[in-house]
Amino acid sequence: MLFKTQEIMRALAILAVVPLVLLLHGCQKQPAEKEKPLPVITVEEVRRSDAVFSLKSTGIVEPWEEARLSFQVPGKIQEGPAEEGAVVAAGQVLARLDDSGYRVQAESARYQLDQAEVELDRAKTDLDRCERLFAEGAVPRKTLDDARFAFRAAEARAGQAASALKKADLMLEHSVLTAPFSGTVIKKIGRRGEIVAEGNPVLVLARFDPAKVVLAVPANQTGNWEEGSEAWVSTDVVPAAARAGNGRKIKAVVHKVSPGAEGLTGSFRVELAVENRNGEIRPGQVVNVERLVKTGTGLWIPLKSVISRGQDLKYVFVIDPSGPVVRQRAVKLGPVAGDRVEVVAGLEPGSRIAVIMPEDLRDGDRVEVR
Repeated sequence: MLFKTQEIMRALAILAVVPLVLLLHGCQKQPAEKEKPLPVITVEEVRRSDAVFSLKSTGIVEPWEEARLSFQVPGKIQEGPAEEGAVVAAGQVLARLDDSGYRVQAESARYQLDQAEVELDRAKTDLDRCERLFAEGAVPRKTLDDARFAFRAAEARAGQAASALKKADLMLEHSVLTAPFSGTVIKKIGRRGEIVAEGNPVLVLARFDPAKVVLAVPANQTGNWEEGSEAWVSTDVVPAAARAGNGRKIKAVVHKVSPGAEGLTGSFRVELAVENRNGEIRPGQVVNVERLVKTGTGLWIPLKSVISRGQDLKYVFVIDPSGPVVRQRAVKLGPVAGDRVEVVAGLEPGSRIAVIMPEDLRDGDRVEVR
């Protein structure tokens, strides 16, 4: 009986504690659910404007002119050729052949011309006399005809002798090699005392002022390199040094754009003219080229604001004027200018578009604009 009474008392105690625990649990404050933060975006107002961007490339320096010079007649080199590195003026003598043989030929041709001219004078005198006698009836027609034929033959021999003298003088002249333009001898091929054949290169002459910088430009960018437009060449191609500001920029002018593509690359050759009075750039050197390009007026927006879905679908997020909500707007794009692209359809001036946004942004999302 005593045992049953204790069990009953224990059960009553447990029942008394349970409501108290439930009461305390109910009194504890439940945490409120946290609201999801709004996506933060950066916007830009679309306006009609010109896009100015920096077009950068690299080029190879070449001489403005380069010629492999040779004699037009064979012979033994008697003087020169000029040494490598020699700076020469246009018309300056670079090398000479032994011209003694050509001088003899010229002298012989001159004597032959003198003889032919004497014969021509004699034939002319005979013809004048025959014409006078024929008019008086003193000689037959055949005598006059023979005098005329003799004069024509003497005239032809005189002309032939004159041509031979010109050829001999020309060969004598070609035994001297002169500079066709002012420049620097960059390679010496022939040596003094060497016998060279006609047309064999003796030296290479190059002109470095101005210098030529050659670029390989894709077909879709040739319009950015109009002939006569300005560019800048930097001789400093080391990025660290460029950041330190050690590179010097030299003004250049677009001289020529190739009318056809080069080889299998499909690129076009663009030549720049660069003033190089102090010889700051040298052939074979790689240089940086920069040019500021200004486009026509249009709706130019940042490239990073455009979302692509496949090849055809391009869109941007536009801020709804009624509230901070983004709307997906399909756009048609035009040319690219640096980090901006022209919108030719789908946007109006004054629209505000998202430029920096989360990747998971969707049409109709409420946003926080910064």
